[in-house]
Amino acid sequence: METPNLNLQLHELEKLATFLQKQNGIVLDSQKLQRFQRKIEDVFVKHNIKDFNTFYHRIRYINDTKLIEDLTNAITINETYFWREHEQFKILTQEILPTFKHKAQDRVRILIAPTSSGEELYSVMLAILDSSNLIDQLNIEIVGIDIDSKMILKAKNGLYSQRSVEKIPQHLLKAYFKKVGNLYMIDEELKQNAHFLQANIFDTKTIEKLGKFDILFSRNMLIYFNETDKQKCYQTFYNLLNSNGYLFLGHADANAIGKKYFTSITKGLHIYKKLS
Repeated sequence: METPNLNLQLHELEKLATFLQKQNGIVLDSQKLQRFQRKIEDVFVKHNIKDFNTFYHRIRYINDTKLIEDLTNAITINETYFWREHEQFKILTQEILPTFKHKAQDRVRILIAPTSSGEELYSVMLAILDSSNLIDQLNIEIVGIDIDSKMILKAKNGLYSQRSVEKIPQHLLKAYFKKVGNLYMIDEELKQNAHFLQANIFDTKTIEKLGKFDILFSRNMLIYFNETDKQKCYQTFYNLLNSNGYLFLGHADANAIGKKYFTSITKGLHIYKKLS
């Protein structure tokens, strides 16, 4: 189906951007708005909406959740791959997780926010599996959340491109993936032990239901937020973590971290410990 010439005006796109920032915290400047315009117009077509006023009324005043979800999916950037910033995994498996041996009878809970299409969560899982003694010593649960429902579905399917898996160490790729045509399917047992949920980090009620975690990975999400929303995220991360929990950030996310919430435990790797 061809996209009709909706001719969305800049002030209309900016109005949508304001709504999305309040709804999800995502900041869209004029350049990003123009880049996503075609995708936004595709959402109009999908829902058979022919004018901006109808569209905005449905998301703003009727709270059409399916329409809001499709709009959010359209502007969410989900470019990721396995084994990104893998230097952090050595600290995780060799220094941090061994300190939880006293919790052998309890779960060590790890949250990945955002999980995107699953590469983030499965990379952490592969790093832990590569340190086989950890599996024998600890009961580990890994949960991944993302605002994009399509990414959650892809994560649950566990099917990835050559580009996505090319940085995975070959012994792990061989052990935990099966070639399916030109794609790679992750091991079924790994899929069964991964928990993926759609969630908005600013939806306090949904986030509280997740419970407490010992370790939290949030890499390359905060770069899309303004400073106010970044601080809200740090507060949320603080609340999600157990006492002395650990926070792993992407290299572009840590510039505004609230020092009243966390202290750095590494130099240059952006790994932090919760302040009690």
